[in-house]
Amino acid sequence: MDVKTYFDKMADTWDEDILPIDEVRRCIVFLSGVKEHTRVLDVACGTGAMFVALQEKNPEHITAIDVSEKMAEIAKNKVKDNPLFDVRCGDFFEIEDEKYDCIMIYNAYPHFTDKEKLAAKVSQLLTPDGRFVVAHGAGKEVINLHHSNVPKEITSQLLSAQEECEYWKKCFNMDILIDTQKFYMLSGTITL
Repeated sequence: MDVKTYFDKMADTWDEDILPIDEVRRCIVFLSGVKEHTRVLDVACGTGAMFVALQEKNPEHITAIDVSEKMAEIAKNKVKDNPLFDVRCGDFFEIEDEKYDCIMIYNAYPHFTDKEKLAAKVSQLLTPDGRFVVAHGAGKEVINLHHSNVPKEITSQLLSAQEECEYWKKCFNMDILIDTQKFYMLSGTITL
C-alpha cells in the first residue's frame, strides 16, 4: 500500500478524534514565527488540522498540499471561500519555482521515509531567512505506538528530536528541539 491509498482510505474518519484547535497547535505556530506577510507551506496538510492556528496569525498566504485527493478535498472544503488559502492535491517534491517563509510538517513526518531528501527539498523552497518546522501534537512514544498500526512501507519510527536533527543539520541551523510526552518539535533556519 502507498501513502496516497492509505490516507484516501482514512480521510472520511480522520477528523473524528481531532479538536478544531488546541493550545499545542497555537504554540507550534507561535514558535514558528508565523505573522503578517509570512508565506506558509503546510506540507502533508491532511484535512487542515493547522489551518485555524495559522490563520489566527494573519499570514500573507497559506499553501497547503497533500498527496491524498480525499484529504486535500476535505481540507479545501474547510477554507473554500477564504482567499488566504491555496489547497492542492499533489506531491510536495514536485513543487518547483515557489518560495516560502515557513514550511510546516505537522503530524506527518514519519511518512517521509527519506529524511535527507526531505531536508534538501525544504531548504530549496525556503526563503533565505525562512524556517522549517516538524511538529507533532503528542510525544514520540505516542506517535510511534500509533504508527505501529500503519503499514511499514509508508512510515518510519520517530526518533528523539536530537537524533532527527542529524538529518537537518547539513542545511539548517537547528534552534528548536522539543521532545516531551505531549509535544514534539524540531525547527531551524537556513544555513547560509
